[in-house]
Amino acid sequence: MPRRKKQASLDGKTDNINTGIVRLNVGGTRYEAARLMRFEGSMLSNLISGKWKEGNGQNEIFLDRDGKLFAYILAYLRCNRVYVPDLSVQSALRDEFQYFGIDADMSKVSVTDDFVTINELSKEIKKSEKANLQKKKKIAAIKESYRLVGEFSVLAETLGLYLRHDIDDNVDKKLLRACLLSRGLHVVSYNTDSMPHTVDLCVIGLKDKFDKSGE
Repeated sequence: MPRRKKQASLDGKTDNINTGIVRLNVGGTRYEAARLMRFEGSMLSNLISGKWKEGNGQNEIFLDRDGKLFAYILAYLRCNRVYVPDLSVQSALRDEFQYFGIDADMSKVSVTDDFVTINELSKEIKKSEKANLQKKKKIAAIKESYRLVGEFSVLAETLGLYLRHDIDDNVDKKLLRACLLSRGLHVVSYNTDSMPHTVDLCVIGLKDKFDKSGE
């Protein structure tokens, strides 16, 4: 689909001047930004404003500065806050603000790899550890359910369809109940008052006959 040409203004210049969009080439890195009205009077604003008015709105304005650092400057001008990766970038950005005549509040130029980051990463680690622990519990419950089903099927042939089995003391009882149910066995009750812990099981069809309700 062909791109629509921008409508020309009455003086022959494109409507880019009316929209106030400035094209910048900062050390080889290209940006498009709105006119910097917020810091009107700064060296950067005056420089861009002067060159912008002289051009036709389409020409790039070249600034012989660090293109990567300029991205942080634009972010600060837009949001009145910016996050940088380390102290060296924060220090370099201070120099750039001074060069461009921008009276920046450096307390709002925050380093991401600081105590805030430590707290955030610590929370993520705890969240991850909790999720991994839950997965380990699930795996343990599934394994234990398979073991119990195998044991039950062997003993049921001679001892009947209601049996007591020793279980892993650390297994998650709620997860184990769900796993056994999916394999056709119903947990009548758990016995955890003494060691080893045990579980009373019956086939699902005899649930109503043996159910004692509760663990």
